Amino acid sequence: MISKILVPVDGSDHAFRALSQGLFVAKSTGAVITAIHVVERPPTVYVESQKLLDELLANYRKESAKILDRCQEIASKEGVKIETVIAEGDAASNIIGYAEKEKFDLIVIGSRGLGKFKEAVLGSTSSKVLHNTKSTVMITK
Repeated sequence: MISKILVPVDGSDHAFRALSQGLFVAKSTGAVITAIHVVERPPTVYVESQKLLDELLANYRKESAKILDRCQEIASKEGVKIETVIAEGDAASNIIGYAEKEKFDLIVIGSRGLGKFKEAVLGSTSSKVLHNTKSTVMITK
């Protein structure tokens, strides 16, 4: 039985389609749904100062909040309560770790997102999650 659903979102169309699928499953099963957005840290070799790095991260966090606010709006229109989480670091590692720590039954993830390196068939983050998590994974296009 599915009682907890995790939906990683990055602001891409694929991610919002995954959210829609997750909401559908949540409505059908009564599961609790959580949207997670991972802020990937920029390579510090390109950052000239700590102040600039702090400004970049602050801007990333603001974008994260906007993405998660949109998730809240979409869920609200569907009549589903959704929890939201912001994490920082490598997207796949954070998604896998959070899913295991919080014991999610299902991860619904878009096949491709806004990551740095888009793969032809399956995005690198969704591929890593699929192959390295103990949770069931639903990949949406």
